[in-house]
Amino acid sequence: MSIKSVSKYQNLSIVEMYNSISMCHLSKHGYGHLGKNSFYWVYDAQPSALSDVYRILVIYHKDYYSPAVYILSDDISQLSKAPHLYDREKIKLCLYYPTGNKKWTRRDSLCNTIVAWTYLWLYFYEEWLYSKEWKGGGIHPPPKVDEVEEKKLSPLKKIRAQKKKKRNTNALNYINRIYKKSMLEYLKTKDKS
Repeated sequence: MSIKSVSKYQNLSIVEMYNSISMCHLSKHGYGHLGKNSFYWVYDAQPSALSDVYRILVIYHKDYYSPAVYILSDDISQLSKAPHLYDREKIKLCLYYPTGNKKWTRRDSLCNTIVAWTYLWLYFYEEWLYSKEWKGGGIHPPPKVDEVEEKKLSPLKKIRAQKKKKRNTNALNYINRIYKKSMLEYLKTKDKS
């Protein structure tokens, strides 16, 4: 299932993004929740017939720059050592370079980008387990702008930057809350099996 927006310049709505992941052939057997400004989706991914099955959590909030993608696992000993993670404790995947050629925008179907890139990351992760060489390519973004550069901003730009930072903090709080809730649910289901 591929969902495209009406125009290549038009952002997808929250509902269109949610539908693009919930109806995607790679992630449709999952579950989630759609809110006014955000959603999350949990599904199982198996990059090849011989691969392990991984529980994936995708969280999107309109005030955060991209979907956050996590592997939910109670055994992170190997996962936390893998290259291309934004967070080694939570196993937050690094799927693309935000300013590179292969990047996600709000105009893109999550099925064709984030979900597909997650499967690729898992495939390269399993290859890395065997070879200890990351063959998935990629680079990491440079560090964020520091306070010295923020001081150079005009008063109006400082106000805009502060508002954006507050929205981003609210979005991160939502993402962290959903991550914790989903991880607890995952651990409960693991204990029952």
